[in-house]
Amino acid sequence: MTATPAETTPLQSIDWNLIFSEVNCWRGACMHHFSMVETALTETLLVLSALDEGKTVVRLRHLIGQRFEDLALAIGPDGPFEAVGRHALTDLSRFRENHEAFRTLICHGTVKVTIEHNGRWLLLIRTLSIRARQPDRSILAMDQSEAEAKLAELKRDGTKLASLLGQLRKAVANI
Repeated sequence: MTATPAETTPLQSIDWNLIFSEVNCWRGACMHHFSMVETALTETLLVLSALDEGKTVVRLRHLIGQRFEDLALAIGPDGPFEAVGRHALTDLSRFRENHEAFRTLICHGTVKVTIEHNGRWLLLIRTLSIRARQPDRSILAMDQSEAEAKLAELKRDGTKLASLLGQLRKAVANI
């Protein structure tokens, strides 16, 4: 079999600066949407805590996972703000379930970038943490199309949750 010139022509030079810029812009946009949710969540906890009248039922802890738990307790069944906050509980739980592990990878992972033959990038994101004194390694492989879809999902879910939490803050202001 004889190879045609098109089959033996090397790929054009890859502009790694452009590729890294695209990947970092994507990663930054993901972090932005996480930050928007985290701000809305924290603002909501602060408002609820102020209305708690010193009962300290609404906790104000440091780590974001703890803040998700604290808000879920405050607006969940038997929480002091169940009546006004139950509409946000499902979306709060869904956001955490669908995006928490991804947040860890985006914020704390190391990223290896490769390029496919079609010129699209592929990411290999790795994290290393310690759980119960043992290494806990996570790996996510994601191509550019998957990454773009994940960002769109994160933006949609984050915008909806931030809006619901804004509505919750307004509702409790009228109590």
